[in-house]
Amino acid sequence: MTESKRPFLSVLSRLVRAQFAPVMIAPVVLGGALAWHQARAFDPGLFALALLGSVSLLFAANGIDDVYDQLNGVDATVDRLFPKEFPGWKPITRGVITVRDGFVISGLFYCLSFVVGVYLSYLVGWLAIGIAVPGILLSYFYTAPPLKLDYRGLGLGEASILLRFGPIPCLGAYYVLTKGVALVAAVVPLSTGLLTVDVLLMHDLIFFEAYKQAGKRSLAVVLGAGKTQRLVLAFALLAYLMIAAAVVVGWIPPAGLLCVAALPLLIWSRKGGASGRPPPQVFGTRTMRTFLHSVAFTFLLAIGLFFA
Repeated sequence: MTESKRPFLSVLSRLVRAQFAPVMIAPVVLGGALAWHQARAFDPGLFALALLGSVSLLFAANGIDDVYDQLNGVDATVDRLFPKEFPGWKPITRGVITVRDGFVISGLFYCLSFVVGVYLSYLVGWLAIGIAVPGILLSYFYTAPPLKLDYRGLGLGEASILLRFGPIPCLGAYYVLTKGVALVAAVVPLSTGLLTVDVLLMHDLIFFEAYKQAGKRSLAVVLGAGKTQRLVLAFALLAYLMIAAAVVVGWIPPAGLLCVAALPLLIWSRKGGASGRPPPQVFGTRTMRTFLHSVAFTFLLAIGLFFA
């Protein structure tokens, strides 16, 4: 099947990178687990709406990211440097859909996320949309002008990922379910945010040369392969230390340490060594392993809290 004849749902899935939805589902589930542990509060309908709004925002963000990486010349460089059969090809760059299509699809997902946020605010309180709006803005300006957070070489893009995949969705779900806020729901999910940053850092090493040539100065491009991989390990270990500290100070129960069962995945993700700059295919494998470690860590943490 040629790329131009692919079914719309297949193209849509590729544009929004639907396979990475678990990295957004996980912190929302963690927020639900914290709400249950802290206040024995859980409403399936409200939780489902929080999940819908968060995943819609993820899809919108991934779509608009592709739009602006195309307009900024990044994806054209990637397409030139990588073989046509490269599995990470982008539908806009290959002409399967237009930039306008990308704007429309992303806009629809942004609208859906915003409408869900407004409706939840009507149901439980306006702080629900207040928590969501920073996530919406950070996701849009991740690659969009004038901020272009991920292009500036200052770690701003990575900081936005930390917030968007950690405290914001977790605290949002917690608020929707409990109608209140708690410091624990903002601090504990920093661990899962760090692990999502790890996924991004490893992903950017796949496209290191293309990003460098196109002027996209993500943190991985600034640091280089060796330092980036050491930073990935440091962030992962910090995530575990944060959960251990939360247990020690009594913020979460010892059952939260169930996340330690994800350690074998961390070791697996490091397989092959951390020095030098291997070919893109190696970093592609490491990215998926890092992704699996991030998701497993957060879900195990949530399970421990649910059943504590």
